[in-house]
Amino acid sequence: MFTPKVIILGGIVVFAALSLALKENYPLSHYPMYGDPDPVSQYYHLTDGQGKPLPINQLTGVRAANLGKILRKRLNDRAKDMKINVKSLPPAERDRTSQETLDYLRSQAKHHKQVIPDKLRIMFTTIRFHEGHVLEQPEVFYAE
Repeated sequence: MFTPKVIILGGIVVFAALSLALKENYPLSHYPMYGDPDPVSQYYHLTDGQGKPLPINQLTGVRAANLGKILRKRLNDRAKDMKINVKSLPPAERDRTSQETLDYLRSQAKHHKQVIPDKLRIMFTTIRFHEGHVLEQPEVFYAE
């Protein structure tokens, strides 16, 4: 009779042999998203009116990585409502959606009993690797 240890070891051997035979084929993948990173990375972050970065998670409970997700979803939803591509969104609509996002962050800060500055900026930063150097290019996406 097979003991639990023999069954487990046999399963590991079968899994290893199958993995080696199938190699890099979906869905048995070796994390290909890390094998070929994009040459450019972009992210959003929150600053005060003078450009000083703010600890968004501490102030609002919203993680910094989620700021971009929240903003992109709102912009995409607004563009869908207007039946246009998000890149064709008029600047006034982009600004309105950005202000609504800042209003949401303010409500979250109030809920967490935190005070955030009166003037805020949503910054959009592009990071790229060029000629052996990492270049970081911040720009104001929206400012109050």
